[in-house]
Amino acid sequence: MKIEFHYTYILITIGFILTGYFHNLIIFTSIIIIHELGHYTVAKLNKLNVEKIIIYPYGGLVKMNNPINTSINKELFVAISGIFFQSIFYLIIMLLHNQGIIRDYIFNLFTMYNESILVFNILPIHPLDGSKILNLLLSKILPFNLTNKLNIIISVIVLAIMLYINYYNFNYTTILIIGVIVDNIIKYKKELKYIFNKFLLERYIYKITYNKTKKINKIHHMYKEKYHILKENNTYITEKQALSHKFQRKI
Repeated sequence: MKIEFHYTYILITIGFILTGYFHNLIIFTSIIIIHELGHYTVAKLNKLNVEKIIIYPYGGLVKMNNPINTSINKELFVAISGIFFQSIFYLIIMLLHNQGIIRDYIFNLFTMYNESILVFNILPIHPLDGSKILNLLLSKILPFNLTNKLNIIISVIVLAIMLYINYYNFNYTTILIIGVIVDNIIKYKKELKYIFNKFLLERYIYKITYNKTKKINKIHHMYKEKYHILKENNTYITEKQALSHKFQRKI
């Protein structure tokens, strides 16, 4: 397992060290690592390929390399596992505090950082857990390409609201975090076409079958866990035929 510390985390770390906030640094880092280990553990249990864990300020990212057509439920379990592991970790800290093993001061810091990291991560802003969970849930009822576009729109709206609400509470930590999020949203927007083409190509190359079948008019209306019948020139063709036409024309 490879763990990589993002430059923004390193900058925050330097700030904590220079100001003497060692307890704060250790506490919020431990919460982030436990959170990301939750994602990593469940991903491995589901036999998903994990490349590395990237640690950011107030969060992290488990970078994986798996087919886009991976089961929605598998991805959902991975997405919520970070929150689950973080909550279990906090309960353990609470028990240790109740036993007098952890001082009030340290426990109060744990509580503060646990709540802030938890609330922040469930926001529907890419690439946070809340955005992943919402995107996967929407994928169950909406076309795959549409869910990704909605993900960006929702991310921008919620981020704008968050910036407006916290306008007078900005500090260098907030600016670094916002910068990372904006950068991820921009990269995600640029990769939308590639993501969708990879989604289609996987379905064309590999033998992927589903129990549910849906009639659609365009390839762009394809769902993540459904097989499709497409209407073309007043006749219906299979998903395989439609994808064959698409990729053979490109070749």
